[in-house]
Amino acid sequence: MENEIEKLKVEHQRQKKKSTVLLLLLLLVGFISIGYATLSSTLKINGTSTISNPTWDVVIDDTDPDAIACPTGEKCTINPSNPESLTPDDGTGDNAKGAIIWMDGNTVYFKHLLSKPGDTFTFTTKYANNGTIDAKVDTVTKSDLNATAQRFMTYDVTYADGSTIKAGDSLKAGQSATFKVSVTYKSTVTTLPTADELALINETSAGHTGATSLFTVSYVQA
Repeated sequence: MENEIEKLKVEHQRQKKKSTVLLLLLLLVGFISIGYATLSSTLKINGTSTISNPTWDVVIDDTDPDAIACPTGEKCTINPSNPESLTPDDGTGDNAKGAIIWMDGNTVYFKHLLSKPGDTFTFTTKYANNGTIDAKVDTVTKSDLNATAQRFMTYDVTYADGSTIKAGDSLKAGQSATFKVSVTYKSTVTTLPTADELALINETSAGHTGATSLFTVSYVQA
């Protein structure tokens, strides 16, 4: 009888310990769950992307005082009224005009007088990329003077430092490029042009004289 009573006590104690363990486990799981919930977070990233309106604006900037410039000491009349009606001169005298240079949109025009072999006339013009799109040179075109004018004159257009303007040259947004125009009365000429030769040099065809120099630089998106 006493053995049965002892067995019941042992079983009761075992059941009591088991229940306690389960209770502690349940409580522990409960605390872990609560702790996890407390430390969890939700992260969000909200944003708005917009595309700006790009602009293409490669121009001769007529607001820039250096858009057209003559060398120091060289007499030039820049952007006068009715430039087509004016006649260039040698730049001497109180009312001398010297070379006459003007711009119309992206075109620069000039008229000048070379008096003797070896004379050279130069000026610079500045192109600016005022847009937001990078540009590059697409084509460079240089027209020829007529045959008679070529015997007496040469002309060239380069960058201001004398380097060659060529396809692929970059003009990034916000940058500018300065071109130098040079026209020379050949120093190798030993005889002055005759009246007939002068007439051919100054002969007008399609709105241009034989001594008209035409240089074109085309820019495209880089």
